Amino acid sequence: MTSVNPASEDSEDIDKIPAEPQTPQTPQERYAEQLYQDIERLEAIKASLQANIATLQSDYKRLKSAVQAAESAVQAETQAGALATLSASNLGPRLPGEPALSGMLGQPTEAASIYAQPIHLPITTAALGSEREQSLNGFYTQGLSPQAKADLRKGLGLSAIATGLVAWHFGVVSALGQGGSWLGVNIGQLGTGFVPAVALLWLRMLVTVPILIALATQLYQDTWEDIQDWVYSRDQLLILLISSGVALFFSQVLLYQCLSNIGPGLGAVLLFLYPLTAVPLGKLMRQERDLSGLGLLGLVAIAMGGLLAIRPILSSNVAQATAQSTVQSTGAVPNAIWLGLLASLAFSLYIGLTQISYRQQCHPIPVSIAQLSTVAVLSSIVLLVKPLKLVDISWLSLTFWGLLLGLTMTLVYLLQYVLQSGNLRIVGVYTAMVAAATPLAAVMIGWSFDPTTTFEIIQWTGTLLVSVGGIALAQDKLKQSQ
Repeated sequence: MTSVNPASEDSEDIDKIPAEPQTPQTPQERYAEQLYQDIERLEAIKASLQANIATLQSDYKRLKSAVQAAESAVQAETQAGALATLSASNLGPRLPGEPALSGMLGQPTEAASIYAQPIHLPITTAALGSEREQSLNGFYTQGLSPQAKADLRKGLGLSAIATGLVAWHFGVVSALGQGGSWLGVNIGQLGTGFVPAVALLWLRMLVTVPILIALATQLYQDTWEDIQDWVYSRDQLLILLISSGVALFFSQVLLYQCLSNIGPGLGAVLLFLYPLTAVPLGKLMRQERDLSGLGLLGLVAIAMGGLLAIRPILSSNVAQATAQSTVQSTGAVPNAIWLGLLASLAFSLYIGLTQISYRQQCHPIPVSIAQLSTVAVLSSIVLLVKPLKLVDISWLSLTFWGLLLGLTMTLVYLLQYVLQSGNLRIVGVYTAMVAAATPLAAVMIGWSFDPTTTFEIIQWTGTLLVSVGGIALAQDKLKQSQ
């Protein structure tokens, strides 16, 4: 009898069953499998990179702490050496009979000799003795090479030319508004309203904007790329620049109306009251540093100067009102003063918005193109809605003087741009001191347009105070920059 193994028989039967054929993979399945493998490989690479990043971050923190410790040690050593030197030899003038301290600390070490250089403290010379005051002479030009000093003189000369051109521009606007002449050349009378001021501004932009567009790529190569980025970016820079252009438009139109009513001297004084609002606005926007005592005195001088300059006008207006004079004579000049104050307020707003754009790394050339184009568009819209009606001037004469104003202010802009860039960049912080004398220059140049203009002593004092206050503010900013 043959033994039967059921397990072996089952296995044999199973072996005899044909294997089911495997279905071939479709291309989509092969691609999916390959993608899964790539994803797993990328996940592994990601984990490795994250580990490396964590290691690098820990190394960076360790190196940063080591650098901070080293800087603290160097700073402590520097302060110790400086204090040792000051205590030994830089106590200032001795009192009569006070013994010298040369032998108290022994021989000076090499480290102490390094800190034996003069240290300029941020204090006014009025609080110093005569010996220390002499040591501060030449503070603002120390360390400058002969070439830098030559550039400084050249830059100050260019700044003086720009200031004179701005003052002359004020005189032309005033003569066009009131009617007059310049050095015997008849100018004509355009009028003193809102539309004549807009027309002058439009003629000025008709020259400035095309010239600036033509020179844009020569002055700054990436001008149009920056403007394109502003158009498509989400940072709303273009809205900011358009807003600053609107502020510039109103400041210039209001200023032109003011100049047409009260002349170039007082109009310039009222415009240069803008630091009274620009400084608080800059503090509100966190753009201005805290003013020192000199800066605060400058603001006080500007405010007092403005009050002194307009006081005779206000007094005469009150006297005319008491004598029951006409409404026109009692209302025109005070309205012009308000126009000048509003112009200074709009100008300070324009400065604040422009500074915000500069803080966001915007170049002055594309910024100016955006702002001046906004002014040109607004003035065009106003003239389309309400056309200009001439008073006592021909269209040819108006076009000539308007285009001449445009050429003048374009030259002023280019001079200011040169002073803020290139080899003359060091002069940029000094130009505000020269520009602060614009009210004085406007008064003197105004006599060439109207020799019969009378300026009282109190008005001269007020104009001088406004200029001195502007120079004090510029000097305060210069000290902060150094």
